[in-house]
Amino acid sequence: MTLRYKPHTPRLKIVDLYIRELFRDELPEGIKYHDANHTLHPTKGVVASANRIAISENISERDRELLITAAYFHDTGYIREYEKNEPIAARMAGRILKLIGYKPNEVVKVQEMILSTDLERKPKTHVEKILCDADLDHLGREDFFKFDGKLREGRRVKGIDVSDEAKWYKGTLEFIKTHQYYTESQKKLREKGKQKNIKRLLKKLETIEKKSRGQI
Repeated sequence: MTLRYKPHTPRLKIVDLYIRELFRDELPEGIKYHDANHTLHPTKGVVASANRIAISENISERDRELLITAAYFHDTGYIREYEKNEPIAARMAGRILKLIGYKPNEVVKVQEMILSTDLERKPKTHVEKILCDADLDHLGREDFFKFDGKLREGRRVKGIDVSDEAKWYKGTLEFIKTHQYYTESQKKLREKGKQKNIKRLLKKLETIEKKSRGQI
C-alpha cells in the first residue's frame, strides 16, 4: 500500500517543522543520498516508510509516535559529520524533544532507535527493527539503482574514490546480500524486490566484466 504521511499528532507537527527547516538551512551541499528527501518524501521517505510498517505491524499509537519521531531525526547527524553520525543525531533529538514535551523515558527510547540505524549494530526491539527496515526500504524497490547512484555521488563529493565501477557494484552487492529485513510485513513487501535487485546487480557486473575484456 502507498500511504502519504502527514504528521498526525501535535508533537509530530512541531518535529516535522523543525526537521524541514533544519535540512533546508543546515544540511551540507555534498549530501546527495541522506538528504531531506530520504527522510521526508511523503511516500518513500523513511518517515513515511516507518509509518507504513508500523501500521502493518500493528504497534501501539504511543510507539508509533516515538518511532516516527526517531525517523525524523535519524539522519540529522549528517549536518555535523558524514561518518558515525548516529550519536550526533541522538544528542540533537535529546536536546530538542525535551523542549516540546517528550518525557525522559520517551527521549531515551527515541535515541535508542536512532542509534540502532548504525549499520554495525543490530536492532533489538520491535520499533528499532521497524526503523531499520524503513531506513533501507529502497533495497527492495524498483528505484534501487537511482538511490545507489545518489549514494555513490555523495561519496564522490566527499572526496572518496568511487571511480572503479566494478568495485562499487561489488561492494553494493556484498551489502545487499548480507542485509536482512527484520519485520514480517517488510519481508512480505520488499524481499522479492530485493532478490530481483541482486540479480540486476549481478547482470550489471557481468556486463562490466565483458566490457573490460573487450567482449562488448
